[in-house]
Amino acid sequence: MGCYLAQGELIRLDGKKDGVVLRCTSGAIWLTCGDGQDYLLSAGKSFELAAQQSAVAEALQAAECTLGKPLSDYNHMHRPLIRLAAC
Repeated sequence: MGCYLAQGELIRLDGKKDGVVLRCTSGAIWLTCGDGQDYLLSAGKSFELAAQQSAVAEALQAAECTLGKPLSDYNHMHRPLIRLAAC
């Protein structure tokens, strides 16, 4: 599922029972989740939200992103996900 965020717009993410992957396709997104860390996603970067975890994402500038299934649902040969270190 794709979405567009205007600068400053917030969305709440919920990993539910299987988790979710947020992929930034353009712009920049700031993400914070229950681990006490902040993450910055720029175009081409992704973040995997674990099952039962929630997060808040804010567009630091206008951004496009997609939400998809977690990495474990994909063939190991096709892993576009990059885990991010804390800022």
